[in-house]
Amino acid sequence: MRKCDRTICEANLGGCGCPVKIKACRPTTTVDCSILVSRQTLILYTIESGIGNLNKASIRSEKALAAFCAHSVSISIGICQGYSAILIPQIKNSDMNVTTEQTSWLASLGAITNPVGSVLSGVLAEYFGRRRSIQFSSLPFILGWICIGVAKDVNMLYIGRLISGIAAGMSTACYIYVSEISSADNRGFLQALGPICASFGILLTYTLGYYMRWSYVAFISIVFGVFSTITIQFLPESPGYLLKNNRTAEGFQVYLWFRRNNALAQQEMDRYHENQSKNNQNKEDANGKNIYFSPQTLKPFFILVVLFLLQEFSGIYTLLFYAVNFFEETDLNLNEYVASIIVGVLRFSMSIVAAFLINRFGRKILCTFSSLGMTVTMLTLAVYVMYYEKNPDEEKILRYLPLMGVIFNVMFSMVGMLPIPWVMVGEMFPLEVRPIMSGVVICLAQTFIFICVKIYNDMIEFLNFSGTLLVFVSASILSIVFCKFVLPETKDKSLEEIEESFRKDKVLEGFDNRAFDITSEDANKGGNDIFTIKVNK
Repeated sequence: MRKCDRTICEANLGGCGCPVKIKACRPTTTVDCSILVSRQTLILYTIESGIGNLNKASIRSEKALAAFCAHSVSISIGICQGYSAILIPQIKNSDMNVTTEQTSWLASLGAITNPVGSVLSGVLAEYFGRRRSIQFSSLPFILGWICIGVAKDVNMLYIGRLISGIAAGMSTACYIYVSEISSADNRGFLQALGPICASFGILLTYTLGYYMRWSYVAFISIVFGVFSTITIQFLPESPGYLLKNNRTAEGFQVYLWFRRNNALAQQEMDRYHENQSKNNQNKEDANGKNIYFSPQTLKPFFILVVLFLLQEFSGIYTLLFYAVNFFEETDLNLNEYVASIIVGVLRFSMSIVAAFLINRFGRKILCTFSSLGMTVTMLTLAVYVMYYEKNPDEEKILRYLPLMGVIFNVMFSMVGMLPIPWVMVGEMFPLEVRPIMSGVVICLAQTFIFICVKIYNDMIEFLNFSGTLLVFVSASILSIVFCKFVLPETKDKSLEEIEESFRKDKVLEGFDNRAFDITSEDANKGGNDIFTIKVNK
């Protein structure tokens, strides 16, 4: 316990950027790490989940800017993912004389080295910091696009796709960084900026591919790699990395920079130390058992792996890599590039919508709803295609039904099943293993993407187009069941609370985590009320 004076009050409020002015402060008042504010100031606080957030809009905009800079790498990732959709149709009509087998490799090579990038990103984030890992990921993008842009034969295209594929897999550090600078109430929105940036990159690729040659698109893509490298330099390091490496003072300063409030920054520090104490106690109880084999690590690992497996085999990324070819298979009487651009616009728009929905409805319900919508739309498309495969002589009716089916499938996928697994990978693992395990999970996810993309042509050959669509339908049905009954809800939970839920072997529950006890007292006989907001220890 210590006595409060004007110096302490100003250090807690005005010293951290808060606009509050102290009108009265009684030196005789005894408080424990308290902040004194007037009744008028209390209006500025928005109480959500028991947490008082001062000047909340300002805090959110600051964190949103940092999150965007971190996720700007995802623009290049989106370009890489959508690039084969414009590359393959163009080189088929060029003097390169590529075969169907070579085109399948050009599509899949953009994904085959993704697992290498995922593991590399996790290792770099663990030993060199999240910020440096994000910067490093831009370098292979720049080199890869140069190789593609100057390519005169298919072998140089292979090399460029392999190198850029490594960079496309290095999204691990982005999601870890954003999860560690975010608070529980806005983490979902800030993490959703990653899929938004990726969707923008895809749309940009489809649009540029309609107007210009594939080599010019590659050269333009270099700009985004340079942009990410420069902007990341101006961000502070992740507080999670700093605290894990015993750089406590720096970690507190970063929390203070993002929270703009001394009490909230101290609350984050207290939560971290409390969680570390629990982990140390668990290690003693388990006789030093490795945390990599603990429930709080293994449970989220298996949940995320299954979630990504269902995501990939529901056709989300296959449609992405083969967008133009996909519309050719539907025999749609519409320019395939224009159809792809329409899907790209819709995907980008829905990714923005999903960013606002994720904090309102949570991860679990959105994934379940998303899987249900994908099942219905893909099943409709599969039945339509199957009918005309069996009756090829009949004149097609409802010729725009395939386009509508794809459009609504993309809409439903963007609401939940495409962005949310990437959001959750940065928030479900304990701090001690977060970079490595996130890298491993994303590595497996990228492996699933490569498999799905590589076998797409083979699936069409052996199962026909309708049979391939039915495989996507089956995965979507399984996804409904998994998301409804297995996937945990992490909405409004701090990273420490998510870890605690797996440690205690229970499903995540609602909580009332009151960060502050608010009391009032009469500061003087004139009735000037002073509110003491006491930080709970």
